[in-house]
Amino acid sequence: MRRFIFLLALVLVLAAAYVLNRLTANWHYIIPVEPGQVAYIAAFDGFADEWQLYEGVLSAQVLLDGALRLEAGSPNSGPFSAARPYFADFDLRIEAKPVQGPLDNAYGVIFRLEDNGNSSPADDSYYWFFISSDGYYQVMRVLNGIQKRLSDWIPSPAIRPGLGVTNWLRVVATGDMFRFYINNQPVQLCVPDDPAGESTFTALGECVGGQMLDTLTDGSIAAGKIGLIVHAFDKRADEPGVMVDFDNLVIFGPEQE
Repeated sequence: MRRFIFLLALVLVLAAAYVLNRLTANWHYIIPVEPGQVAYIAAFDGFADEWQLYEGVLSAQVLLDGALRLEAGSPNSGPFSAARPYFADFDLRIEAKPVQGPLDNAYGVIFRLEDNGNSSPADDSYYWFFISSDGYYQVMRVLNGIQKRLSDWIPSPAIRPGLGVTNWLRVVATGDMFRFYINNQPVQLCVPDDPAGESTFTALGECVGGQMLDTLTDGSIAAGKIGLIVHAFDKRADEPGVMVDFDNLVIFGPEQE
């Protein structure tokens, strides 16, 4: 009888442990931040184990000068590399220098990447902030694999166009509010009036059905990983892939403005 009771108790403990493990499998420790204080640094002097590579045609290497080089070699690909730590609020800053590929490219920051435990990162949730070598910027959201333009491609004189030039990108996240900077200049976003609508910015400089705002408000994703991303659009067969060097990533605690 005692043996039966012992075995029954053991089965119940194992069952409880299994259920608890399933419930906590997607829990993540969110890095605490203090206003104005450094919370995370990645100088890429060595490729740290905490940086992960995701699906896509991606070549990643650490250069002798301590930069992380990412390359998207196939058309319509957007591979990225992300660090393991989770952040909610942050003030992220990164240097980015495109060195190869067409000017019609995209590169920048991916943030609040929420790993839902899916087999494919395409089903996860995250935001991205892109700029291009021909002088445009964009903010997108992917929610459970579904993309939405939060702010359409907008031209900006703040972007240094061309290859071999460095652009400094900055994203400040506080709760459900986001601000974006290019080379220390704040940039406005074309935010639709309808929360369910998508951003549309015309070649004539008009934000259709929306307003140009300094701050984006979106509470879809509360916390997640930060990372770096490159994207290649359609290109000629003889064109090289998009190659970008990233360096000196620093995350501060956001300060109240």
